Amino acid sequence: MKYFLIEFPEEGKEFKVELLTEKAPKTCEAFWEAISEPVEVFGKHAMYTGKEVSVQLPPNDKNKGLLYNAAPENLTCFPLPGELLFTFMPEHAFGGIPVPIYDVGIFYGRDARTFFPMGWLPGNLFAQLTSEEDKKELAEIGKNINVNGQQKIIFRRG
Repeated sequence: MKYFLIEFPEEGKEFKVELLTEKAPKTCEAFWEAISEPVEVFGKHAMYTGKEVSVQLPPNDKNKGLLYNAAPENLTCFPLPGELLFTFMPEHAFGGIPVPIYDVGIFYGRDARTFFPMGWLPGNLFAQLTSEEDKKELAEIGKNINVNGQQKIIFRRG
């Protein structure tokens, strides 16, 4: 089993996340390479999808080579608590934003769905938390981000 870590420094929490290499091999490989060095970003609460912390990976040359136009794998529109989805949107596809969007959705609660103003947009289910205790702690962090705003998040190899 291959895994990576998600750290929430403000919360003093770190979670072990299993890559679903058999179900989403290309996405897992690309994400693994994207975090060959720790990636420090900000996560904010999603507007449309429910109980999700949305994280955009940097639109740099490395990600453009690895994650640009990611192949559909293990698609879902209804992620469960503790699941991570990768969704790609090319330049100008969402609200005219001129850079590609490499979105990692960290879902922390039930009744989430990937419905956006332009309709349903399935994401590649590529990773999941396996500990029920971690899922409960993630839910508390998600609620905190919803109320208090974005937080720093670090993705790194385990």
